[in-house]
Amino acid sequence: MFTLSRLQFFLLLFVVQTGTVFVSFQRRLVFEAGTTSWVVFIVVGLMHYVLLLLYEKFYERFNPGRFVAGLYIAYWTFAIVSFLSYVNYTLSVWIFPNTPQIVTMTLIVGVSLYANTRTRIETVINLPSIILPLFPIFIVFLFMAMPDLVWTRLFPVEFTEIKPLLRGLFTAQATFIGIEFYLFLRKYVIQKVKGIPLFIFQFSWFFFFFTILVFILLFFPVNSIAMLPEPLLHILKAQKVTFVERLDLFFLFIWVIWSVIAITLYFFMCIQTRRIYFNNESKLYTVLLHIFIIIISSYFATKDRSDLLRQLVMYPHIIFTILIPSVVILLNRGGKS
Repeated sequence: MFTLSRLQFFLLLFVVQTGTVFVSFQRRLVFEAGTTSWVVFIVVGLMHYVLLLLYEKFYERFNPGRFVAGLYIAYWTFAIVSFLSYVNYTLSVWIFPNTPQIVTMTLIVGVSLYANTRTRIETVINLPSIILPLFPIFIVFLFMAMPDLVWTRLFPVEFTEIKPLLRGLFTAQATFIGIEFYLFLRKYVIQKVKGIPLFIFQFSWFFFFFTILVFILLFFPVNSIAMLPEPLLHILKAQKVTFVERLDLFFLFIWVIWSVIAITLYFFMCIQTRRIYFNNESKLYTVLLHIFIIIISSYFATKDRSDLLRQLVMYPHIIFTILIPSVVILLNRGGKS
C-alpha cells in the first residue's frame, strides 16, 4: 500500500498525459481541422475538465475487479508499445541514426526495469518531480519563437463543415491518454483534490497543450504542417542560441527524460494493478513484461508502423476512458457518490 500527496498525484497525471504525445499530436489535429484547430482544442479542454469532474465525483464507485483490471493492464501494455515505438523511431531520426534501435530501446526500458524492481514505490512515484524544472525551461525555449509568429494564421475560422471538426475532436483525444490513471490512484491521495486544486491541474494541462498548438499554427502556414512529422521540433531547430548549437537536440534530450518517466509510470501501473487485484508481486513477471515490450516495440519502431499504432490506440482509449469506467461505476452504484 502507498499514499500520494496532491502534488504527487497531479504531477504523475501530468507527466503521463503529456509524455510522448506533446511533440506529435498537433500535426494530425491541424491536418483534420486546419485553422479551426485552436477552437476545437478549447472544446476539447472543456471536455477534459468535465471528465475530471465526473471522475472526482464517482471515483469511489470505481471498483474494477480482476477481469477489468486485467483489461486495463493489456491496454496499458499496448499504449507502452505505441509510445516506445514512436520515441525510439524519433530518436533514430533526430539523434541516433547510426545506433541500432534495439540498443536505445533497451536503455529506455532498462530505466523502467530498474525503477520498478530495485527501488521503493515512493521513488517511482516521485520521478515526475524531475520534470518540474524542465517545464519552465521548455516554455522559455518555445517563447523564443515569438518574433517569427504570424498572428493572422489563426484565421479564418470556419464551421461550415462538421466532419473536419468531429475528426479534430477525435484526434485531439490523444492528449487525454493516461487520464484513466485518475480512477486507479485517486483513493490513495491523502489531501483534498476537488475545487481549486483540480482546476489548477486542468489549467496547467490546457495551457501546456494549447500554447504548443497555437505556436505551431502561428509559426507555419497551415498547409505545410501536414508535411512536418514533428512541427514542434522544427520550431526549436529554427531558434538560435549561444549556449547550444542546435536547440532542437537540447530539447530532445529533455523530451527523452520526460518520455522515459512517462513510460516508467505506465509500467508501474501495470505492475501495481497486478499486485493489487491479482495479489501477485512476482519480479519474474516484471522482468518478462519489460523483455516482451522491448521485442514487440522494436518491430514497430518504424515510421509507418509507429504511426499506425498511434492511430489505433485512440480507439481502445475511448473505451477505457469513458465506456468501461461508466459500466463499472453504474454496476457499483450502491457505493458512495
